[in-house]
Amino acid sequence: MVQQLKDFIEKLKSNPKISSFDEASTKQAIVLPTLHLLGWNTYDVDEVTPEFSVESRRVDFALRVKKDKFFLEVKNTGEDLGKHEEQLLDYSYRQGVELATLTNGITWWFYLPMKKGEWSSRKFYTIDIIQQEIDVVSSKLVALLSKVNLLSGEAIKHAESIYEDRLKEKTIRDALPEAWNKIISEPDTLLVELFSETAEKICGYKPDIEDVRQFLIGFRDRFIIPHNEELPKKLSAIKRISRETPLRNTKRVKAGRVTLQELVDAGLIRNGQTLYFYNTRMFKEEQATIIASSNKLKYKVDDKLYSVSELAEILLKKHDFKHDNHGVAGPKYWMTYEEKLLNDINEIIRQQRGDRGR
Repeated sequence: MVQQLKDFIEKLKSNPKISSFDEASTKQAIVLPTLHLLGWNTYDVDEVTPEFSVESRRVDFALRVKKDKFFLEVKNTGEDLGKHEEQLLDYSYRQGVELATLTNGITWWFYLPMKKGEWSSRKFYTIDIIQQEIDVVSSKLVALLSKVNLLSGEAIKHAESIYEDRLKEKTIRDALPEAWNKIISEPDTLLVELFSETAEKICGYKPDIEDVRQFLIGFRDRFIIPHNEELPKKLSAIKRISRETPLRNTKRVKAGRVTLQELVDAGLIRNGQTLYFYNTRMFKEEQATIIASSNKLKYKVDDKLYSVSELAEILLKKHDFKHDNHGVAGPKYWMTYEEKLLNDINEIIRQQRGDRGR
């Protein structure tokens, strides 16, 4: 089963038409074959029930394991899944369904509908058959959606384990800023001693403990993390961000806005040039064309115009990197084919204008 599933996923990855499938094609060409390879009898409507009735509404598929049901809602491959999760989870919650999936054939969002909290917090895992490695995709599909694992209860156990790990990480992430702010606001003995010893190693003289304490208190406003500041989704990203982001300097002049037309006029980019969405790596299938005259990007998936930041936010949510409504610095998420970040190109203009002067 696993090898056949891997072979099928590999074919999907190489299919140039996959991004244009409508909902019916997505069901027939992606979802039903996937279920079949996961051990489900897709010809038995009592086992894989299409258009399952939930009060006055319908769910695309209900996978029946004895009395339990797994709800599966399908959209076309270009559809934004975020618009549909509340409906699916509402149906699932009312029916007492423990596991549910929302998919456009490419992206698969897995939920534990009976958990507490907002709908979005009940999503515990995302599979992207295009972006993720075949081994990862196949192993997670088997673990969470195969008939044998749903029948044995292993799928629920695995889902709960992922959910708890995710909840633990979120709890830690939420606590870190509070812990940091507490340490800076009320310098404890260990921090003061460490600071004092480090200063002694640098200059040869050990400062008075009270002087160190007053120094930390005097500069604490610069070190405090605002409550509304967005932290990295993954703790492992903190090291990368801290390395790339310099400490603020109070003499730094506020950076001015740079338009795409300015970059074109300076010869740094070309009108009509293709940019690629970037977040930890380049997503070559997520392309947008520069339309300098309107300071917009034309997204190649839907041929619509978006601002640099607007489209970046859409794609961050699409690929499950973002789960809030805070704005983003769009130029940080677009890259040329030569792997130059738009944000770095903007910095050239700012330097020329003196925006980055000290």
